[in-house]
Amino acid sequence: MSKDIDQKENKKPKTRNFKNTTNRLRKGNERHLSNRICLEWDLDNQLVSEPYEDIVEHADLDEIKEILSQSQTGKALLENAKGINIHFDPQISVSQYYPREKVITLNSNFPKAEMVQLLARELRFVWQKKEENLINPLDYDPEEAILVNRAQRADALMVSVKIAWELKLNGENLIWDHMIRSPLSDMTRVFEIHAQADFRSLNNGEASRAVYDKWFEDNRTKAHDKRIIHQMLLDDTRQALVENKGQKKTIYDALSKLGKMPFGENYMNVSNSRHPADPLYGVIEDRSNANFLWFIKFERNFQEKERQMLETSIEKSAEIINFSQRAKERTKKDEMHI
Repeated sequence: MSKDIDQKENKKPKTRNFKNTTNRLRKGNERHLSNRICLEWDLDNQLVSEPYEDIVEHADLDEIKEILSQSQTGKALLENAKGINIHFDPQISVSQYYPREKVITLNSNFPKAEMVQLLARELRFVWQKKEENLINPLDYDPEEAILVNRAQRADALMVSVKIAWELKLNGENLIWDHMIRSPLSDMTRVFEIHAQADFRSLNNGEASRAVYDKWFEDNRTKAHDKRIIHQMLLDDTRQALVENKGQKKTIYDALSKLGKMPFGENYMNVSNSRHPADPLYGVIEDRSNANFLWFIKFERNFQEKERQMLETSIEKSAEIINFSQRAKERTKKDEMHI
């Protein structure tokens, strides 16, 4: 009986289901990914959609910026974002940073506290872009892409928590009170515990690293994993990355620089903490996402083998055979035998 169970658990998923899903996504028949318009960001500076031109100001953007500027970190991120156009966009579901256009768009149909938090996250992406730390997860192998995407999301959320705490210290409780009642309450509690236990943890990176690690402990990874996996499935033109493995930076270097802050220490360098590229950060517990990732790896390996075989066959077919020379060599050999 146990043998049958083991065989069932180790059985590979059927590739036909994955191929059907891939084709459906690429043809734009998926409700959430129709025509590739809903991909949330593009770090190759090739936008999947343009910012909506009909700007509708439903909220006071200056007030949101004013609240952010009361935080030391928020003020630094705003100053770093000079030249970035921030406006409301009814086309965006939540928020979006367009690197090539130098635009941040927000959906105004959210509470003021939520929009301050969203703007803080997008400003963090702008900061990482200017520091050349905003790498494209799709430039890495599938499993590494999952980890890079998770790390970027966790970093942005951590910054919004840090800003909310700094605002609270300055008497502005609106953002903190909103986050403590939101699904991010576990992250805010962890930051509060470290900050109250030792105020030095605010600048030495310990509080920030605790929040970053906490992000990986909840179900938050599932939705982000699904989104990046769909992008991998849609990314049908990208070549296999085997050729560039020796040229690209290691994932450890990329993740280590991700923890740099406008003020204080790099929280990725906190002592007695886990390696930024620790496999535990990339564990996929959702079975559906794990199966799709397996299919992507299988398909890329197959394409790479196919490419290698094609290059070998072309190389052999390109050899010029000199039949005249061969005939002369054959004649010489025959004469020597005589």
